[in-house]
Amino acid sequence: MMEQEENDETKGFIKVDVEGGDKTMWLKLKLKLTTLITNLLETKINEKSDLSTDEEIKRATANLIEFANAKLEKPSIENQKLLVEIDLALVSKAKCHAETRKLNAEAEKLEIENITNKLKLAIGLAKVLGHSTQDESIILFVKGIEEISYIFQDNKLTGTE
Repeated sequence: MMEQEENDETKGFIKVDVEGGDKTMWLKLKLKLTTLITNLLETKINEKSDLSTDEEIKRATANLIEFANAKLEKPSIENQKLLVEIDLALVSKAKCHAETRKLNAEAEKLEIENITNKLKLAIGLAKVLGHSTQDESIILFVKGIEEISYIFQDNKLTGTE
């Protein structure tokens, strides 16, 4: 029963169990050692905050744990930031590719229109030449060109009106 009372009184403090040949002597030393440790923990070591050794140890431990947790969270936050930057870069790249495809399509459309205009001019010149001759091979050639020129009428080739 005495040990139970002793445990209740010293709850929260360090328990020291020491044994030797003389149990009475060890009991006295145990009491002195426990008192020494208790006094050490209750000593005021920080004059500014008026905290005891025990309170300073608890405060330092809490600060250390908080610091460690912050350090552990930092890579996670940095990784999230890096993932967002990668996503933005990919979106920017996709937008650049879309703009490039649009510019290429517009350039291709202009090239087709230029080729179409050149072909219309060449067909027109061939018709004029064909109407000014009596050579049957040229007249047949011009008739073939007139049939081909149908696809250029009303801009059927380019799809524009």
